[in-house]
Amino acid sequence: MSAAETKARTGIIAATTGLIALAQYVCVSDHFDYPHFVFHALFFMPLILAAFWFGLRGALATSLAITLLNIPEILLHFQHPSILRFELLLQIILYNVVAVSLGVLKDREARRQKRVIETENLAAMGRAIAGVAHDMKTPLIAIGGFSRLLQRRCGLDDPCREKVDIILRESQRLEKMVADMLDFSRPLSLSRSEEDVARLIEECLAVVREAARSKGVDLRFDAGGDIPPVSLDAARIKQVIINLVMNAVQATPEGDEVRILGRRREEGLVIDVCDKGCGIPPEKMEEVFTPFFTTKRDGTGLGLPIARKIVEAHQGKIEVLSNPEKGLTFRITLPT
Repeated sequence: MSAAETKARTGIIAATTGLIALAQYVCVSDHFDYPHFVFHALFFMPLILAAFWFGLRGALATSLAITLLNIPEILLHFQHPSILRFELLLQIILYNVVAVSLGVLKDREARRQKRVIETENLAAMGRAIAGVAHDMKTPLIAIGGFSRLLQRRCGLDDPCREKVDIILRESQRLEKMVADMLDFSRPLSLSRSEEDVARLIEECLAVVREAARSKGVDLRFDAGGDIPPVSLDAARIKQVIINLVMNAVQATPEGDEVRILGRRREEGLVIDVCDKGCGIPPEKMEEVFTPFFTTKRDGTGLGLPIARKIVEAHQGKIEVLSNPEKGLTFRITLPT
């Protein structure tokens, strides 16, 4: 929804609510008679519009405005029999109950539609990526093969050796990108088994530890309490954890540390990977899981989308959170 459309819809709701309130106080007497019920019913019109257009927040804001506009009428009829005061208060409560109900339903439907659209977009993108990757694969294999052949034939003092090395490095980078593209586009088939998650995380850290040491970053793993065995695809989950820890190491400045936390919670097994980097703006949080979105110069932008795909295939979820001091936390939640 554009800013102009939001402004126009807000104006319609405010004007409708104000006009109904004005008519209520101008057109009716101080007796609690039939017109009161008509105007009270009309207040549901802006309330429904607010819920439909703006969800829970809009509905609650409108119900609060209607409540405030009806306070003078409550005070006006304060001396009337208690049954009339009770009906007025009941009407106010009803506005707010309807606002919460409609707002929650609208927000839930909006989230469902967003997931459907994202799924359709990802499916279309996956098909396009698969086609591009398939077309790139054969020429890249040829470029890499010929580059290695030239590298072996060029002596160390050959002036062309450096250029051949560059060609080989770039072709290897493109080969990795194609492999990531194919991995993202293919459907996942999981090979589950009961795994000791603490041991699995230790194996992942052993893979990344040398890269962390060369950058001067410490890795610290805290296993909070007893982590139960979990049914999962060990190779796939290791791929996710290694990717997240490597990203955290690259984001963390020298002399700082990356923390990996594992613990059991009510919602399942939670694994946190916390870095001490510069973080990202809140509005960019969800974009990190968008294919080809990357802040790294040589990144493919597919590591995190693949990680999300693997975690969601396990009926889990992955999310990014801002740390209180600095940096980000990538949180994996897996059902136990």
